[in-house]
Amino acid sequence: MLNLLTMRLSTIFFTALLLFICPFSLLSQSQSSQLIFFEKGDLQQLIDEAPQYAEIRVDRNIQHTLSTPLLVRKPLILRGLNLLLPDSLGDTPLLEVEAAHVVITDFVMTGNAATVSQQERAPLLVIKANDFTVERGQFYNSSKEGISIEADTLDVVGGVVRDILGRGVMRDLVSINGGYNGKKARNILVENIRNYQSALRGAVEVSNGTDNITVRKVFAQECAYAVDVQDHRNDQQVNQYVVLEDIYALDCRHAIRTANIPIGHHNLSIRNVTAERCTRPLQISHTDMVSLEGVRILDHPEGEYPPLDINNCEGLSISDVKVRNSDFDGPALLIKDSEKVVVDGLMLMDENSALTQAVHYLLSSGEAFSGLKITNVVAPHFENEGILLSVTEKGGKLSDYLISGNLCTVKDEIQSASGTVRNNLGE
Repeated sequence: MLNLLTMRLSTIFFTALLLFICPFSLLSQSQSSQLIFFEKGDLQQLIDEAPQYAEIRVDRNIQHTLSTPLLVRKPLILRGLNLLLPDSLGDTPLLEVEAAHVVITDFVMTGNAATVSQQERAPLLVIKANDFTVERGQFYNSSKEGISIEADTLDVVGGVVRDILGRGVMRDLVSINGGYNGKKARNILVENIRNYQSALRGAVEVSNGTDNITVRKVFAQECAYAVDVQDHRNDQQVNQYVVLEDIYALDCRHAIRTANIPIGHHNLSIRNVTAERCTRPLQISHTDMVSLEGVRILDHPEGEYPPLDINNCEGLSISDVKVRNSDFDGPALLIKDSEKVVVDGLMLMDENSALTQAVHYLLSSGEAFSGLKITNVVAPHFENEGILLSVTEKGGKLSDYLISGNLCTVKDEIQSASGTVRNNLGE
């Protein structure tokens, strides 16, 4: 027993001695090798010579003008960058990430959009590698994107973009791009994005072959759109499992847009969207298994497009939609050539708007469709129909539909034997 106690005391004493003699110097050496302060000199050389996973800190109050992009080819943390492109220098990013596990944080990047043509445009930050983090950054006056995430020759898998501000970025503040070679951008989170005055594009683009992308808490003002999910006419560019939520668009053309062709896009979930003074607030097309929930459209101006414009979507569900003060001469919700559709909850908040219907379900392709249910539409003030089912001259058929429990009148021009219209206002 005494020997055992002696051995334990000896072990404790020896461990304490080692901690006293060695660890502080070892810890200090480890920290100093991992934390590097940049004051002056060649920043690219410092990045190249830094050990993997080191943190390079730059004084954010000092702006550095670059004529060639910084290249990051190893996992590093870059904190405090303040980078500027000189006037008239085109086709040149400020920073390119080519290694996984890179963190870019607490930074400012400024472009030269006023002095570069769109033929020579370039993003400010390019990411071509996995498991990146870009956070607490500001982008100004880019001739193209702020951040361009590019899965061109390889898939880009895993990444986070958050807490980003953009002003005067000509195209997208954040672009997630699968490219043209069948590669995918996968498993990426984009959140807390604020963007102002993107003349040609918007806050976030999800495009050209993406998988499991979540975009949330986006504010866009005076942009073409808040969020776009699109392809570039290539059948390898399918976008799937995309979630968009907490989107606010003010004085934009679109809050949400899908500029795409029918190549198999599927699983698009859209929640909690506000579009204020937007000319074509929601345009959704050529995507299957779409869920649209919690939409507010306010002060929709006069024009050629309805507040909600939906075309060729199979497996579509729409709920909790409110439209207030639209000057559009037509329906609040236009659903065209879509099947397996459920509309459960649409309310028009202003009796004096120019809208002619709450819902217009239109067949125009000459094809046969089935599965339509419309309920809980509240628009009792229309003198004519609040819900219209119609067919163009090209024709089309609809079977198995139920229009029931709506506080508006219904006009059914399709008149299918397997369709039911009952228990609506005025019947």
